[in-house]
Parts: sequence; structure tokens; C-alpha cells
Amino acid sequence: MPERIIGGIVENLSRAGSAGFAIGLHLTFTSPRYMFQSYPATWSDLYARNGYLVNDPTVHWGLENHGWVRWADLAEYDQSGMFAEAAGHGLCYGVTSAIFARGSRSIAGFSRADREFTDGEAADIHDRMGELHDVTLHVHSLPPALHDLLRRLSIILTHH
Repeated sequence: MPERIIGGIVENLSRAGSAGFAIGLHLTFTSPRYMFQSYPATWSDLYARNGYLVNDPTVHWGLENHGWVRWADLAEYDQSGMFAEAAGHGLCYGVTSAIFARGSRSIAGFSRADREFTDGEAADIHDRMGELHDVTLHVHSLPPALHDLLRRLSIILTHH
């Protein structure tokens, strides 16, 4: 049952990104087939209003790399001040995971307010992202039970 596997992975990842996360699965150009997001609405609105996607160093890194990176390691590429703005919304520490496998790319960002992610935590997030990427590769419609779980977890789902 892919929906149980998907639900379990997303639930696990939601605990890892205690201050919020955004998962873009199977990107075509920069549009994901599925987008799971739990960042605070105030941050998501500001991100969209300021057009941060275009200059987001985590997105640029994710489109060019495979693996994981801490946001602090990308700070020198943040010309728009996005990381400082994010910290003002409780997204103080973050890690980005980028997967490129079986001809498809997925990118995700996870944040916390209290401390930096350990190497082990970042590697675990990246492993879970690889599992989520693989299990959703040929899934083109998520079942209603998964939509219910996402709602209970306060995760917004966008499907393209």
C-alpha cells in the first residue's frame, strides 16, 4: 500500500522539521508534481510576495546537486536576505535535501528554531527523502486517506 508508506514517511519527516518544511517531489522545471508544506503561513506568504523562489539558494543548490546541505553553508549565496527573514519567522536552522534518481528530481527544505541539524539527522532526512521520492515516482493520484492524514498533520498539499 503506497499510501501507508507515503503517510509514514511524511509523518516521520514532519517531526524532523519541527519549525516547518517544504517537500517538492518530481520537479518538471521548477514545478513539483506534489508539494507538501508545513511552514507557517506568514512565512509562506512573505516568501511568495517577495519572489524568493527565484533567488532561494536552497532551491538553486537543490537543482544543481544531490545530497544534503545545511542552510548555514549556503548563507554566502543569499543575496536577498531570505535566511534572515526566515529566521524572523522561527526558521532559524535548516537543511536541504536534493534527490536525483530514475530521471526525476525532488528537493526539500526542513527547519528548526532551536538548534542546527546534526549530521545524523540530516542524513536521516535525506534517506527518508530518497524513500519518498522512490515510492511516489509512479503515483499520480494520492488517495483520500492520505489527504486526511496530511490535514491532521497541518500539512498543505499541492498537486500539479
